[in-house]
Amino acid sequence: MNLSKCGGMVPVYVGGESPYKLVPFPTREQFDAMYKSNSVILREKYWKILKKRAEGHTLQFIGNELVLTKQRIRAIEARFLRKVATSLMTETL
Repeated sequence: MNLSKCGGMVPVYVGGESPYKLVPFPTREQFDAMYKSNSVILREKYWKILKKRAEGHTLQFIGNELVLTKQRIRAIEARFLRKVATSLMTETL
């Protein structure tokens, strides 16, 4: 699953009978909390990538705009989904 097909929601793999749960796209503050250990420049780039993916932009479009490969955009998106899943799991415990 990816962000471009979920209309403002984030698919999080939780396993079980229905393996994905859709949660609201995080606010900027929640996003910054997830990436608090990274540099401001990196956070800004990640935020831009993830917002564009959530808006439905293609990997190719974002890659051309930010001079990154499609694979790198996909990796950033996957890392974000893992971070959201981790923060969701820690909130429910």
